[in-house]
Amino acid sequence: MDKPKTDDQVIIFLLKGDKFGISVKNMVEISKLDVLKSEKAEGMYEGKLMLRSHEVPVVNLSMLFHLGEGDNSENVRIIVLEKSSKMIGLKVDAVSEVITYPLRLIRPMPKMIMDSAVNYFLGIGRANDEPVLFLNDEEILAETSVGKN
Repeated sequence: MDKPKTDDQVIIFLLKGDKFGISVKNMVEISKLDVLKSEKAEGMYEGKLMLRSHEVPVVNLSMLFHLGEGDNSENVRIIVLEKSSKMIGLKVDAVSEVITYPLRLIRPMPKMIMDSAVNYFLGIGRANDEPVLFLNDEEILAETSVGKN
């Protein structure tokens, strides 16, 4: 019988100065912004990234979470996720580190901040004595991707 998973490898990244975390289990790669094929995109979509002969749509997480435009500095990265033949790139302000995080320390989101984006979050925790919002990568993949092209 398998033991329940207690720790997860998590990428810590920044959006508007706040720390976020997302599991590496569905991560394909982390790319620089300069590989993004810009196109006339609307709303949260930034353009496409060519990855192994596939066009991967890129979502600006700052826009998805209603935080504004986001950064366009040299620190910006695109985290590419894939699951069940769906791929999506997530534009973030910077990638900080990869850590092993105990899943039991993630607490549910407070009810007072629940809104339509709440499904994108697993909960809140602390890393290096700072708050981290942990993302539900599977929900983000399901809601934002259009499948492999």
